[in-house]
Amino acid sequence: MEVFMIDIGKGTQDLLYSDENLNTENWVKAILPSPTTMLAEKVKKIEENLRIDGFIMGGGPVKKAILEHLKKGFKVTISERAARTIRDDIEEVKRLGIEIVDKVENPNFFLRDLGFELYEKFLKLAGKEFNPDIFAVACQDHGFVKGQSDRITRFKYFEERLKETRDPHDFFFVQETGFFSRFDSILQQLRDGGYKGFVMDSKVASVCGILSYAKEIGIKEFIGLDIGNGHTLGVSIKEGEICGLFEHHTRYLTPEKLKELVEKLASATLTFEEVFNDNGHGAAVFEKVNPEKVLIAGPNRNLFRKYGEYAYPGGDVMITGCIGLYEVAKRKMI
Repeated sequence: MEVFMIDIGKGTQDLLYSDENLNTENWVKAILPSPTTMLAEKVKKIEENLRIDGFIMGGGPVKKAILEHLKKGFKVTISERAARTIRDDIEEVKRLGIEIVDKVENPNFFLRDLGFELYEKFLKLAGKEFNPDIFAVACQDHGFVKGQSDRITRFKYFEERLKETRDPHDFFFVQETGFFSRFDSILQQLRDGGYKGFVMDSKVASVCGILSYAKEIGIKEFIGLDIGNGHTLGVSIKEGEICGLFEHHTRYLTPEKLKELVEKLASATLTFEEVFNDNGHGAAVFEKVNPEKVLIAGPNRNLFRKYGEYAYPGGDVMITGCIGLYEVAKRKMI
């Protein structure tokens, strides 16, 4: 079984292609600028009105670049499907001065998270064909319910899913959700490309990667942290199952505050209100744990370095999410 894994973040997209004949450390991999970063640079070079088509994708840099283009005096027209890259609420997009149409005639800019031609070229450079049996994608999606805070929408998903299962490998989608617009867009792109695959939240994919590393070093009870550019997710794990979870915005955290959150997570005293009222997403804690270690991943992992240790699944902290995706594919898709 060949699996192509891609973990799409705000700054980078991390690629990994499995080969059952090789050790994980020898699989073809790459760390590239994220799709939104690359597309933002393209927008900056365009000196004409934008006619945008495509899919819903991660906003961030490309959204900012499109709005800056508008401020320069250029007109921006976008298809309704792609418009939710700017804002989930179409009316808000219109209020920004962007024209939304059913069909864009002669588009000069295309939005999408998945670049199939790029992946084929990447594998060709490595002397391999791009022909995965499973296409596994991780990205982040807050979810959208009109009139509801996206912090609540996102965390509600975690709470409801945890009532059904505490196995992080179950947190994936093969069918459209109806409220995670970016996940649904990814699944549509996979179908259009003729690929069998799934999508899951990048933070949970990282948890699965950390769990893989914990098993490798013989740890059964631990705290896992993914400290990202935008969000920090903490989980308490015992015997492969989630005992508690919290998510916060990284910019509001200090090493001392994060240490306190981790201690309360372990003792099962952390509450939803404590995290949410501090501008985080929330917490859901079921039982206490006695962690053998605190294992850390994510681009801002140095924030907690003196209180834990880095996880190296597959020998590389940068592919933590990809290894998590592989574990899900192995367990759930074969």
